[in-house]
Amino acid sequence: MRFEPLTETEALSVHDAALQILEEVGLLLPPSTSKPVATRLRDAGLAISADGRLRLPRAMVGAALRHAPRRVVLGARDARRHATLDGTATYVTTDGCGSKTLDPKTGLRRPAILADIAASARLADALPGFHVYWMMVSAEDVPLQARVGREYLTALRSTTKHVQMIDVSRPEEARLLVDMARVLRETGVTAEAPVSMLISVVSPLRLDPGGLESALAFAAAGLPIVSCSMPISGVTSPATAPGTLLLAHAEILGFAALIQTLHPGAPVIYCSFPAFGDPRSGITNYRDPRRFWAAAAATRLGQRSGLPCFTSGELASLLARPDMLCFGGLLEVSTVLSFEQMVIDHELLRDWTLSAAPQPITPDTLALDVIRAVGPGGHFLTQRHTARHIREFVVPRFADADRPVEPGSAAPPVASSQDQARSEALRLIATHEVPPLPSAADAALERLVLEGAPTHATAR
Repeated sequence: MRFEPLTETEALSVHDAALQILEEVGLLLPPSTSKPVATRLRDAGLAISADGRLRLPRAMVGAALRHAPRRVVLGARDARRHATLDGTATYVTTDGCGSKTLDPKTGLRRPAILADIAASARLADALPGFHVYWMMVSAEDVPLQARVGREYLTALRSTTKHVQMIDVSRPEEARLLVDMARVLRETGVTAEAPVSMLISVVSPLRLDPGGLESALAFAAAGLPIVSCSMPISGVTSPATAPGTLLLAHAEILGFAALIQTLHPGAPVIYCSFPAFGDPRSGITNYRDPRRFWAAAAATRLGQRSGLPCFTSGELASLLARPDMLCFGGLLEVSTVLSFEQMVIDHELLRDWTLSAAPQPITPDTLALDVIRAVGPGGHFLTQRHTARHIREFVVPRFADADRPVEPGSAAPPVASSQDQARSEALRLIATHEVPPLPSAADAALERLVLEGAPTHATAR
């Protein structure tokens, strides 16, 4: 299957328009931005207007982005599970960042707690189709000031895959994660970046002061930053799919260019999560089918920009071959964690991956000799070729539990697909073993979390 969401001419048109936005309209730098950061931006030759606009000349954007590496490695405790973003493979992350959990025992929605992070990270570790654990929920039972460090350590203890954070809004939280990453490297847990962080521009065109400072702290330490935009068409972006695509592209490029200007060579990932507003309420509507085109088109723009690309959009985006794809485990507009949904979505991911994969055309797969041997009116059930290849056929377990029933017979009583998926999720959470962190590393990380972020100078 060949799928081209944007032609080269269309991609150039969107990119040129994004550069016009950055040069003529600019990004808003709120007054709450720290003076040291604002001073660094001015010292880098960027002009900040009286109303806080940071206008980025197109030549400056192009020069800055040329410093960004195309290859970014997301390190894992298990070196076999590193995610190397270099355009040769697509790595799938769990969804994030919800606030509630569908309790697997009661079936009721409740505030998410730290134990949900441990359980979801363990489940993601057991499901091979998820390659990166993106922080799925925010632990409401942990004080806000201590939440980020405690969440990261809990996930780290529960999976050997890479952990990506999403809710780092204060620079002291970022500096704590930097120190934790340093401990993991110094104790030999991993030589690669053990944590990454997603920071979003606030659509339309507003920088988040705490997020910007957090990103600069990560950049100074060589840790990956996801430069993200999450526009909602008709609400925080134009009411067209191309207009939403354009705004997101401008926001991502602008933020990435600022990071590269102050920290050339810092690992930055292009991330577009476009959505559409429900015309009846204005809330996010993931059912709008244009979201899939927008996500795939964003993948094309990210690839042209020379950055690793992270997006959503399920099958449509898989066909466009992003470096990272977000999908799995959250319900109700990505706000409610469901363990059974993680299992169901994992099966769907397998199906989509097979759908997007090109099938090899060889003498064996064409099976000309087999067709010749069977001839008109025959069947292929007794052919050795069938016996060999039928092992590749997909049999759904959770996404679709329907089974064919012989005429005249009663359907055997079976649990619903949701019940089966819930049982499987609970089984894996209870039985899957995750190797513990080395004791020295675990103790040092626990001390850091308990002490909070050490006092540092503002990110250099």
